[in-house]
Amino acid sequence: MKIQFTKKEFDISNMKNVFFNNNLILLIFTASSFICFQTNLFAQNNDQQVAPELVGKWCFINLSSNTSDEITNSCITLNADGTFEATLDRKMIPNAASFGNLQDSDYGKWWVNNNRIFFNSSSNGQGSFEFQKVNHPRLENTPMIVCSGVAFATASNHEPW
Repeated sequence: MKIQFTKKEFDISNMKNVFFNNNLILLIFTASSFICFQTNLFAQNNDQQVAPELVGKWCFINLSSNTSDEITNSCITLNADGTFEATLDRKMIPNAASFGNLQDSDYGKWWVNNNRIFFNSSSNGQGSFEFQKVNHPRLENTPMIVCSGVAFATASNHEPW
């Protein structure tokens, strides 16, 4: 004996409702995922990563061979709380245009992503520059960060890289 099931109109209607409910659930899931994704993107911007090894005062040092390897008073101070202060004498700094969004005396927020330092200046908005961690070629145990080709030696207590 074989049992044969027949679909009633009521059953078919319920199946359509299940299909509709599944699509509605999928739509809600997609929308909430998108909102969470957007929130995470904005959270990354608000929860910027400070590189602890860069915290401290970094001052311009002229690496040309005929200098006395003295640091200058053109300095950038990167604080552990994500704030920075900059005092730049652009007449002394070669390639000073690479710091275009920073004023000669400026402050704001900073963070790092890969090999770029990003900043949000209180007076000029956002900007960034590429950096490298290197040791001074002639002064032992003197770490430097080279930002857009401009060398800044530590004026704080830092171990060599």
